[in-house]
Amino acid sequence: MSLSLSIPPPPAVYLLVGSLPLLVISESVSRSHTGTALFKMLSSVAFLSGPLFLTSGEWSSTRSLITAGLLFSLAGDFFLIPSRSEFHNANSNPQQEKKISVSFQLGVVAFAAAHIAYILAFFQDNEVISWGTFATTFLATMAVAKWLGVIYPPPDSSAASNVLDLALPADMKPLVLVYATIISVMFATAASTTPVDVSSRWQYQRVFGAAMFVASDVYVAKDAFKKSPGSRGWIQSTFGYGLYFWGQMVIAGLVQG
Repeated sequence: MSLSLSIPPPPAVYLLVGSLPLLVISESVSRSHTGTALFKMLSSVAFLSGPLFLTSGEWSSTRSLITAGLLFSLAGDFFLIPSRSEFHNANSNPQQEKKISVSFQLGVVAFAAAHIAYILAFFQDNEVISWGTFATTFLATMAVAKWLGVIYPPPDSSAASNVLDLALPADMKPLVLVYATIISVMFATAASTTPVDVSSRWQYQRVFGAAMFVASDVYVAKDAFKKSPGSRGWIQSTFGYGLYFWGQMVIAGLVQG
């Protein structure tokens, strides 16, 4: 069993290393809508380029499903790019009055599709599954989502029941619940399955990548549904984007071995 983490080859890594800092600077420092959109999509191309342009090996079902998940994620990144007016007026209105755009909702659907593709890939490349671990991980992840305030936050919420202090529009609550369920299943599947061949990569790589993806969604939820207006600082952007894009690189690396 290998203990090394497998990620896409250097061209993809170099692209992400170059584009990710510029994305953070564009969004949080220079406040450039064009720069944010450009470098976000370049960062997305980075994690997709590994499995998409991998020249060695056959197009197995696992590789196809992982690549499909990365493609859906790229689509989700595109849909989550705010319009120019939304980008520059993010701090002008309280969150309770903000309307969630159709584009954002399409982004949520695209990421849900990505997680479904990952779920199928993990089950496809599976030696054995622990249903006890699956159930425990799923229930724990859903409980944390509820505690953070992602799932139907109570109207009169407190720090104990809505840690992130979120206010979800009524029309978004069912969609967010479905998304939280799907991503919890994805994380539970990653944690409870064992790859067929772990000779060329770390056995727990899928768990690591899935956990980074789940953690990055906390930053997305906080940014999209926060009650108090205010833009993300560069530290929050660095952690949020870093977890997401490098988490995707880790998942992309599952087809390298």
